Amino acid sequence: MNNVLCRKAIHGLWGALLLFAGGCTQDAAQTAGERPLTAAVAQELGGRRFQDIDSQADVQGYRIDSGNLAEPLSGRVEGALVMVTDREGALTAIIDRPGRRGTLHVDKAGSRRFVEEPAYDYLKPDTLAERAALPRASDTSGPGSDGAIDALVLFSKQALAVLRSDPVAFALAQLEMSNLGLRNSQVTGVKLRLGGVRVTETDLAVDGSGLGQLQQLLNPLRASYLHDINVGYFEKSPYAGMAYVPGASSINSIHYPLAFRHEVGHNAGGSHCNENGTDNYRFGYQTSGGAHTMLCGNNVPYYSNPQVSYEGRPLGNARTADMARLWREQAGRLSGYSPAFEGVRLIYVSEQPEASAVVATVPGRPRIGVVALSSDVGPTSLTYGGPGMTTLTVKLTGQDGLVRPVNLRALRQIANCPRTTMNSTVVCHPDADGGPVQLIVGYSALDNPGLPPGWYNGTLMLEARNVNDPAWKAPILVSLAVLR
Repeated sequence: MNNVLCRKAIHGLWGALLLFAGGCTQDAAQTAGERPLTAAVAQELGGRRFQDIDSQADVQGYRIDSGNLAEPLSGRVEGALVMVTDREGALTAIIDRPGRRGTLHVDKAGSRRFVEEPAYDYLKPDTLAERAALPRASDTSGPGSDGAIDALVLFSKQALAVLRSDPVAFALAQLEMSNLGLRNSQVTGVKLRLGGVRVTETDLAVDGSGLGQLQQLLNPLRASYLHDINVGYFEKSPYAGMAYVPGASSINSIHYPLAFRHEVGHNAGGSHCNENGTDNYRFGYQTSGGAHTMLCGNNVPYYSNPQVSYEGRPLGNARTADMARLWREQAGRLSGYSPAFEGVRLIYVSEQPEASAVVATVPGRPRIGVVALSSDVGPTSLTYGGPGMTTLTVKLTGQDGLVRPVNLRALRQIANCPRTTMNSTVVCHPDADGGPVQLIVGYSALDNPGLPPGWYNGTLMLEARNVNDPAWKAPILVSLAVLR
């Protein structure tokens, strides 16, 4: 990005962070009155400036802030920072700067843990040719192409043991690191989004064999998750990552948080460095000054683009290295493996106490509730009921491949009103103004005494409805990964 972007800061932690960042850019030093999380992030940046900030206030219940890290005197971009914060203030940050690359975890009490990425040669051969049929590649301006690429992310339980943090936040951070690279490289209209999370008890090897197994596991699930690309995170790590080129699947090591932005570039069809000057633009690029784009060494947060300058040098060549062009051309294919889901996604993993998503924001008195599409799952009609909890019975698949009914808890909340049953339309005060209508989903072992231990995965389709407007409906696709 050539211009500094900064959306309006909110009060609290992120207001403090953006203020400490000078609105959009400032030295990353602790200032008086900072909250513990802000200080924990600042101390990892080595005095670099956090700039070109993009903020998203509510992404499936999380806040995402991302931007570049610049050397304070020259202004040279030397790295990147992505931060994902949950509603209670716990933070997952991916830090990429010279001499310090890794993942920072800060819990809601401010206790911090930094996991450094091991040294790795990102020019190591890490691709396989895709054998499956690919959707037709097209420009994002083509009919039906919105440029939104939805990812289904699979974690092994061994990877979660290494992560020791919220997998949804980590997945969001991974996708945003690639989105930041696309913005830096002037690729507009293309965005990676989180479509769902699953957990497996089998730790696949991060190599060609594991990549094939990952694709066999996740491709058949597109009808349920409506996702486009498959992404896996595992602990067994012969490679930092491996991907099909071109394709829609990558397998990544949980130890290497900077691997995915490289591997998804292979999915787009890109290769490493065009060392021989081949007449083909599907390559990364390195400048004579040592800047290596994400496909060609992976030490600066850019994909190759001859129209973007770095230290006065172009970051590509129109004939031999223009990944930005390739991304634009391939976005239609990458976003076309499943029909676009026109609704709200909610992702729940048992690492979270509960998950929530805003299903509607309407003016006036929001007489909106959520219903199931089958009475076998839960209530299928709205009610004027008050406080309480709705039980949803969902068929989820265990590690043994058997499908079992799992009971979940669902609630609805409008603004600061008390929580109600999921399908209630009551508001807490006759004069209550409009506000966000949230669906909240959680799991309790107390509701599932006979369920065998292990992880259970699947999806659930619900629907928000409005008493005041019977024609209005909003589909809700819930991704579930439950541990008994």
